[in-house]
Amino acid sequence: MTYMNESGQAVAKLRRMFEFDLSHLLVIYDDIDLPLGGVRLRERGSAGSHKGMRSIIQHVGSQEFPRLRIGIRPAGNRTADLVRYVLTPLRSKPFAVLQEGVAQAADAAESVLQNDIHSTMNRFNRRKHSLLLHEEEAKSSTRRTHD
Repeated sequence: MTYMNESGQAVAKLRRMFEFDLSHLLVIYDDIDLPLGGVRLRERGSAGSHKGMRSIIQHVGSQEFPRLRIGIRPAGNRTADLVRYVLTPLRSKPFAVLQEGVAQAADAAESVLQNDIHSTMNRFNRRKHSLLLHEEEAKSSTRRTHD
């Protein structure tokens, strides 16, 4: 076990124990760069401002692995004391919003395992107020397609 900021050590040990391609790794983590409860799935990418992700990239020597981010940014602007904010338990409505995001992230992780990352990204990376229809809504939609 390691501290979050040294997550790369744990991932590197897993790769030594169980040889696997990085495309079969799904790193799930909190992200201050996403709004509270938001969920984003990516096939690859940089660490952004996340020190734990930076550690993983450094230890595996690549950014080419999927990651599922769960937003923890508070409403409004960023907090001045980031460490205090991240380590302080959420209460009331913010906690409920985070719980919804965690449940959605769990569904997304399950979908990656059952389907593939691309269809899962299409399904879960939508904005809450997107004009795009969810799959179930599209089936029952009265919109006509043009041939």
